[in-house]
Amino acid sequence: MKILIVDDSTTQRLLLASMLRSRGYASIVQADSAARAFEILRLAEPEPDLSIDLILMDLNMPEIDGLEAIKRIKAVEALRDLPIIVVTASEGPSDLQASFDAGAMDYITKPPNMVELTVRVRSALQLKHETDQRKEREEHLKRVLGELKIEQEKSESLLLNILPQPIATRLKDGQQIIADRFTEATVLFSDVVNFTVLSSVIMPEELVSILNELFGMFDTLADKHGLEKIKTMGDAYIAVSGVPTPRPDHIQAAAEMALDVREEIKQFGGFVQVRMGLHTGPVVAGVIGTKKFAYDLWGDTVNVASRMQSSCAPEEIQVTEKVYEQLRGHYEFIERGKFTVKGKGEMSTYLLTGRKAI
Repeated sequence: MKILIVDDSTTQRLLLASMLRSRGYASIVQADSAARAFEILRLAEPEPDLSIDLILMDLNMPEIDGLEAIKRIKAVEALRDLPIIVVTASEGPSDLQASFDAGAMDYITKPPNMVELTVRVRSALQLKHETDQRKEREEHLKRVLGELKIEQEKSESLLLNILPQPIATRLKDGQQIIADRFTEATVLFSDVVNFTVLSSVIMPEELVSILNELFGMFDTLADKHGLEKIKTMGDAYIAVSGVPTPRPDHIQAAAEMALDVREEIKQFGGFVQVRMGLHTGPVVAGVIGTKKFAYDLWGDTVNVASRMQSSCAPEEIQVTEKVYEQLRGHYEFIERGKFTVKGKGEMSTYLLTGRKAI
């Protein structure tokens, strides 16, 4: 424990230092003025010296008296809890009150009694020790809470990468089973043409790089048009419009994304081709998994969208009659006619070719 004695009297400083050393307090620093004490404490610097554990301060000193010195020290946030004991020849009640008002924790009159000085110093140092321990605990708690907050933010960010924000919120709020039925939604199914052949003739790293760039483009367009990416399966990309947040223009949003995909795919120079299918109708959406969560879709609408994709040619966007009826006023279509869809029988389908000129 380091004690700073501040007194303009050399005799008084030496006396106090001798009394303290006789009681085992060997680490003692002396200052003959408040200005010198400020230098020792580095009061004028951004980072004050926190090695001092106790100050014994005289009141009657030239230039800057003890009361002003105490006020300046206590004005520094890092030194606010540093205990200061006034040691002065004054016995007036006004000085006593003024010392406590300035921030002193104790008051001793000169010449100090050895027992009184020892008890007061021991009490002040014990208080400083307890205060330091409390601060350490608080700092440790702040660090732990900060680390927990960082980890929580990482977990939430990871959760939002996996699940839609409204679904992630419900999961964090403790909802055990998340399953919703949507009466109106539009599913977009996309698939890379001849992916199996492609995967056999290029290096794995190159293949993954192409898929990453391709699906990154899909993700960007899904965000642009407000579709929710459901998942990728190998070379297939599945997105839905109107889930988990219903919207009246879900069919149009899905069509816009499909047309933009067909345009953006040109950047691959014909090396990669995709085909897409759209269907609209009811779906069930929910979270599955206990350790690895996944937000998925189920229902006939999903299956039909998949059939639309698998039965069209490269670079085509095939849609069902239901989609066509909703969009034909604003988009260009080519009627494909009827053909048999597995599990559905004959269906009339159309190819979405572009937007109508306004």
